[in-house]
Amino acid sequence: MTKREKYIIELIRDKIKEKDHSAEVILYGSHASGNAKKYSDWDILILLDKEYVDLKDEQVYRHLLLDLELEIGEPISVTVYSKKSWNTRHAITPLFRNISREGITIT
Repeated sequence: MTKREKYIIELIRDKIKEKDHSAEVILYGSHASGNAKKYSDWDILILLDKEYVDLKDEQVYRHLLLDLELEIGEPISVTVYSKKSWNTRHAITPLFRNISREGITIT
């Protein structure tokens, strides 16, 4: 991982932690696996200590990272779940298996 990539990861983590210090932040996809290309997006999973996460929660985090996305000139894809939901209902999904295998916790 390059210095620039590490710096971007820190910026993403810091923005999310400013909003919710208990959020778990996981990088997955091509940047986590080391296969990122010039125009690869940053895939970020945010797990919240909430019973239920709705579209409004996801929009809050997307908006929170929008300025950073414009600053770095690379797309940031945000997925938000509650920790409970992620570890129960979503545990059977291919996305869960992929992130469990390749994801990097950046909290």
